Amino acid sequence: MVLIFYKNLKKHKKTAEKDITFSVFGDGVVSNEDDLISKPNECKYFHNFNLNDGALKTGLGFKDIEVPATEDDLETLHNYDLTMTTITKIKSLDSFKFKDLQEDKIYYHLNVIDQNDKIWICALIDELGFPVGKSDVQLTGLVSSCQYRLEDFDCILYFVDDGMVYSSAYNTELCENVPTLLSCVVHYDKFFGITDTNRNELIYQSNLNLIEYKEEDNSVIEFLDQRGSFNKLVAFNDYVYLFREYGITRISEYSAKDDFSFTHFYTSSSKIYENSICVCGDKVYFCTRDGLHTFNGSSVNKICEEYDSYFKNLDNLNCSSCCQNGKYYLATRCKFDDEVKLGCELEEGYINNVLFEVDMETGKVEILRGVDIKKIISVDIPYFSKVVACFNGLNCNHIGELTHDGKIFNLVNNKVWKSFNTDFGYKGKEKRVKEIILNTEFPCDVEIISDVESKTYSFEGKTFEQRQSANVIGKSFQIVFKTDEQNSHISKPMIVFDVIS
Repeated sequence: MVLIFYKNLKKHKKTAEKDITFSVFGDGVVSNEDDLISKPNECKYFHNFNLNDGALKTGLGFKDIEVPATEDDLETLHNYDLTMTTITKIKSLDSFKFKDLQEDKIYYHLNVIDQNDKIWICALIDELGFPVGKSDVQLTGLVSSCQYRLEDFDCILYFVDDGMVYSSAYNTELCENVPTLLSCVVHYDKFFGITDTNRNELIYQSNLNLIEYKEEDNSVIEFLDQRGSFNKLVAFNDYVYLFREYGITRISEYSAKDDFSFTHFYTSSSKIYENSICVCGDKVYFCTRDGLHTFNGSSVNKICEEYDSYFKNLDNLNCSSCCQNGKYYLATRCKFDDEVKLGCELEEGYINNVLFEVDMETGKVEILRGVDIKKIISVDIPYFSKVVACFNGLNCNHIGELTHDGKIFNLVNNKVWKSFNTDFGYKGKEKRVKEIILNTEFPCDVEIISDVESKTYSFEGKTFEQRQSANVIGKSFQIVFKTDEQNSHISKPMIVFDVIS
């Protein structure tokens, strides 16, 4: 008997094990380049994570503002009890400080405008625990506001449809003789303003007491060129800068009365949003339809260009901005390349859906998505500093302070980080993701999306490295780290895969 052994002629595909380490979380969105020229571990998109130190950590949020009752105990905090008032909707708010001349003491307040256009006072050192009604003068058709000093009295000027409301600690009155101003500044001995009736004219006068305003005292500067109508006045670097729809003009005053020179520094190809303009240290930050910019008094620089696509083809006239502790905050509307709806995006008619936090030194960005902010301000007093906001939609009866707790009031923020679609550097070859390695202190999911299939792998929160077997076949992949938990701390992830030749 003869045994004949035949050779196994079937060819087996050879495999080579590779890995990709996601060590660049801290870079945020790396570019807005096409997927085909991106690196395998670069970030295409993220929201609601803080990733500034290289890990995916708990991001921004808001809670009801907390204030101390006394200057002697700044650690014991309480909220304002709005149920003690008729406030059901907050339309605007401003930070206000004034000096009581009799007591020789400075007081710090929030001035809150409610749904009935009434002013309420919220003391920032607050013994009462609830807002106090200020006056029966209504701010119908509020256009703008600014803190001002009239002779020896601090006040807020509210410009409304039918004039100006002067509001100090002692009285509130309507001044119908003053025009409604979109923006105003005092520079040395001149008052400058932009009226809402003619946005190509800049009025100025030497009478700084606006209660005694007379139109015949006005002088006018007018520009009719391609830079468009006037948006906002900024006193900066010892000059007055006029921000226009499509440009920036510096106004320099000579010693001779009413003798000015004008220098045009910048012409924009897209609209400048006046509510995004904010002086932050030695720069002015602002936003256009093309993205974020800074102005140093002589030149404009584009910043955060990797986020430009978020602003494309959107009108952000209802944005709001402030600056605090070396960071620029912009509440705005953004468009994302996904079909997801978060927070306020689930409501009809939301105005804004994103808060940008831009570190002015590093340029790093944090994004809070899903909150519709109406107005955001900086509260900076000797006792504490807070970023404070009021809101549209479901949160319209809240005065919120910015937090780093991953929640918008009582709702936990969904958090996502996505890579580009990548072939892992092996174009046209079939690959198999076979293992996921990471550290995570709180539960999270890792979704592997290929051109063939999609699978999600869940990890528990642990203090040590975790490994989980995977099996996802394809030629191109997108890696998504996500969590619905309030807290997050994901670091040192690695994707292990085979290249099948």
